[in-house]
Amino acid sequence: MPSFKQAFPKVRASGVAFVVSGLLTSTTIFAQNTYSEAPNTTNVADHPLDGVFAQLRDAARKNDVNRADQLADQLGSYPLTSYVAYYRLKPRLFNSNGTPNTNAPDAAIMQFINTYKTEHPALVDRMRNDYALVLGERRDWGNFRTMYAQFELKDDTQLKCYEQMANLADGTNVIAATKALLSESKYANVRSCQQLLNQLSDSGKLSAENRNYFAALAAYNSNAQGQALANGNAATARMASLVNQANNDKGGLASNLPTDNSQTSALAQAYYGYSASRQARSDAATYYRNAYQQYKQLDLPDDVLGWQARAGMRSGDWQLVATAIDRMTHDEQNTSVWQYWRGRAYAAQGDKTSAAAQYRQAASSIDFYGILSKEELGQKVSLPPAAAPSTKEEINVAARNQGFERARKFKALNMILEYNREWNFPLRGMNDRQLLASAEYAHKIGFLDRMINTSDRTQSEFNFKQRYPTPYLNIMNRRAADAGITPAWAYGIIRQESRFVTFAQSSANANGLMQIIPGTARLVARRIGLTNFTDNQIYDIDTNIQLGTAYLGQTRDQLGGSLPLASAGYNAGPGRPPQWRRTLSRSVDGAIYAETIPFSETRDYVKNVMSNMVYYHLMLDGSAPSLKNVMSTVSP
Repeated sequence: MPSFKQAFPKVRASGVAFVVSGLLTSTTIFAQNTYSEAPNTTNVADHPLDGVFAQLRDAARKNDVNRADQLADQLGSYPLTSYVAYYRLKPRLFNSNGTPNTNAPDAAIMQFINTYKTEHPALVDRMRNDYALVLGERRDWGNFRTMYAQFELKDDTQLKCYEQMANLADGTNVIAATKALLSESKYANVRSCQQLLNQLSDSGKLSAENRNYFAALAAYNSNAQGQALANGNAATARMASLVNQANNDKGGLASNLPTDNSQTSALAQAYYGYSASRQARSDAATYYRNAYQQYKQLDLPDDVLGWQARAGMRSGDWQLVATAIDRMTHDEQNTSVWQYWRGRAYAAQGDKTSAAAQYRQAASSIDFYGILSKEELGQKVSLPPAAAPSTKEEINVAARNQGFERARKFKALNMILEYNREWNFPLRGMNDRQLLASAEYAHKIGFLDRMINTSDRTQSEFNFKQRYPTPYLNIMNRRAADAGITPAWAYGIIRQESRFVTFAQSSANANGLMQIIPGTARLVARRIGLTNFTDNQIYDIDTNIQLGTAYLGQTRDQLGGSLPLASAGYNAGPGRPPQWRRTLSRSVDGAIYAETIPFSETRDYVKNVMSNMVYYHLMLDGSAPSLKNVMSTVSP
C-alpha cells in the first residue's frame, strides 16, 4: 500500500465524523495503559462561505490572480481574514508556471507581513518564504538577507541556494557550503541551485576537481546542466554524459566507462555504482571499488556515499561500508543509521571495542537502529519512564492556542497542508511539558495524527501512550486473531499508513485506517468470504481493519512468513520484495535487506513499521520479541 499522504477524500466543507463513539475496553492487562478508547471528535461550525473559501485557496495555488480577486471579493464577512488576504495576494508573487514574479507588489506584501505578524505568525512566515523567493529571483540581496533572516522555518532548499548566491555576490567562498547544501544529487536540479552552480562555474573560481564534482552532481538528473557546468572541457563533458546515462542504465553502459586514473573516470564509475545500487544490483560494489582504485581522494555527495555503503552491505564488503561512512559529512555520520552500520563494519573487521562505541551512540535513539543497537549491546529494549500526566491547566493553555483552533477549522475544510502548518508552527520552541499538553489536547479533540506528531517531538519526557495509541482495540484483537497476526504488527502498519485518520485517502486512492486500495479490498473480501462487499465499506472501521489484517496475513504467508518482506509488500506491492531478494548475491540479515530496499519510501516504511511493532508489543504485552530475530535472514 502507498504510505499515507496526508490527504482526505472530498467531503462537505463542514467536516466529517471521523470515528465511532464509545469506549473500547482492553482485553489484556497491559493494554489498559494505552490510549485504547475511540477519540471524541468535535466539529467546527459551518460557515455559508466555506465553499467559496476553498475555491479561493485553489485559485491561489494556481496563481490565478483574476479568479482569486473575484472569490476574495465575496468573502468580506468570512472569519479567516488573514487567509483571504494571503490567498488574494499570493498569486501576485508567482507567475502562472510557478516561478517567482519579479514584479510582485512590495508595498502590499510588507503591509500584509506587518498587519498579521503578531496575530498570525505561521501564515506570515509562509509569506516571508514566498517573498524571499521573489527577492532572490530579483537578485536583490540586501532585502533578501533581511527577509531570509526573519524567515523562521528555514526549510526551503531554493532559499538556501539563494543564500549562497548572495554570499557569492559578496565575494565569499561558497564551495564548501554548496557541497554541504547539495549533499543529495537531486537538489542540484532545484531551480535556484542550478543558478547557483552556473554562477559558480561562470565565476572562474572552480578548480578542475570542483568543476567535475558539481558537473557530476548535476548531470545525474540533467545532462544539459552537467554539460553547462563542464564549460567546454571534453573530459568533464564525457563524464557528465556517462553519469547521466547511468541514471537509467541496466547494465549496458559498463563497457563504455573510462578506466584511466583520473577524477573524471572515477566519478563516472562511482555514479554508475550509485545507479546500480539504487536498482539493488549485485554488481554495484564493483564500480565503487573501481572508482577508488582510479582516484583515491574521490569526493562524493552524502547520498552517493550512502548507496556505496548499501552496496558494501549487500556484497559483504565492510571496508567499502566503512570508507563510505568515513567520507560522509559530520551531520550525516552522526545519524543513528550510520552509527549503527559503522558499528557493524567495525565488528565485521574484528574491532569490538570501536563497534560498541558506535552502538552506544546509536542506542540513544528510539528508532529502528536505536533498538538494534541496544540489542547488539545486550541491553533489553524497554519503554522510557512515563512523564507526569498533563495538568488541566496545561491542557487548557493548549486549547487556547489560536494556531490549533485554526487547524481544527482547516481539517474540517479538508485543507490538510494548512491544517498541518497551523498545528505544527506553534510547536516550535515548546518545552516537553507544553508538547505533551498539546498532544493531550489533540487526543481530546480526536486528532490522533497530531497527537502522535506532537508527542514524538519531546526530548527528555515521554508519553508512549500518546506516541503509540491503540484505538479500536477490541476490533483489532478480534481481526488480528482471525488473520493470524499480532495486533502489534497491525498497529505498527496503521501508525505508519494513516496515523489513525479513519477517512484518510492517499494520492494512490488507498483508503481508511489501513490504507486499502479498492481493487485490493475487493480481492481480499472474496478470499475471506466477505459477501456483498462494496467499496464504500472501506471507511467502516471494522471492515477496514478486517481487510487490512487479512491482507497482511496473506502477504506474510506469500513471502515465506517474513514480517519485513511482508511490510515491504504492503507498501510497494507483494511482487517487489521477491524481486529485490533475487538480486542478492548471498544471504543477508534482514536489516541489510531493509536498508538496501531501492525505494526510499518503502525502505523508511519497513524500518518504521518494525520499530513501531516493537513498541506496540511493549505497550500491549509488556515485552517484545528481539527485533534482530524478527528481521531474521533473507536469502536470494
